[in-house]
Amino acid sequence: LTGLGDTVMGTLDKPKNPEARDSAALTRSVPFGLLVGWEPQLVLQLAVECAAQTHGHPTALLSAGALAVMVHGLARGETLDGSVQHALGLLAERPGHEPVTEALKQALGTVRQGIPGPALIESLGAMDAAEEVLAVALYCALVGEDIRHGLRLAVNHGGPSAATGSLCGALLGALHGETALPPAWLAELEGRATLLELADDFAMEMTQGPALHSPSAAAPGWLARYPRA
Repeated sequence: LTGLGDTVMGTLDKPKNPEARDSAALTRSVPFGLLVGWEPQLVLQLAVECAAQTHGHPTALLSAGALAVMVHGLARGETLDGSVQHALGLLAERPGHEPVTEALKQALGTVRQGIPGPALIESLGAMDAAEEVLAVALYCALVGEDIRHGLRLAVNHGGPSAATGSLCGALLGALHGETALPPAWLAELEGRATLLELADDFAMEMTQGPALHSPSAAAPGWLARYPRA
């Protein structure tokens, strides 16, 4: 709220809330990963710049960028492990990447440490720091036997389960696709129709924006729905 409470935009040189390191910026970085026709370097940059509007700590910025790159890789057909390695490669080019890189590597290493459960999950981080939430979400997505199992692991622990569940769901959804989600869970999802409409509109805007609003073409219904498009 403080980051978006005025008309001044944050930049990477002067981000909003430079001490904010929690996971809230992560939960809105996923859609950048769905821009499958864009280069991963640009996807990371867009997610980082978006995070800078509210969460200016370098770790929060780069965690948001890493997640977007991981989703981008999955949407392009990469394996989950492959998408993580891709993200690690891009992170290595950014100053201050070490906490995020270490958290992702720890998640990969924890996969081999025994039967998944709350204790192992909380060893990756029981706080709401962005890199810890990302590590927990990644770990649960990696060890989950299926979507149900992965999501249940992501929410049944003593840490910030709303955030870890959200991010794990994003990874598993990008990996397996919408039809793999449990139908009974979808039927109970509050606001499902609105979420689907927003997702479709986002994809249309980012792939066909000039046909919707440009000097030579404009869709009145679109401009009415999104006045600042």
